[in-house]
Amino acid sequence: MINVKEHVQTDSLDLEWLELIKEAKQIGLSSDEIQQFLQFCEAAK
Repeated sequence: MINVKEHVQTDSLDLEWLELIKEAKQIGLSSDEIQQFLQFCEAAK
């Protein structure tokens, strides 16, 4: 079971990722470029 603090942190991280994706689109990155970046981040873990 997830506690409230963990849930709030997860929501904050989700919002941060959404904001980063929004900014990437604003500077002209394509959806494919954003997806490649996110895949790179996942692979780097």
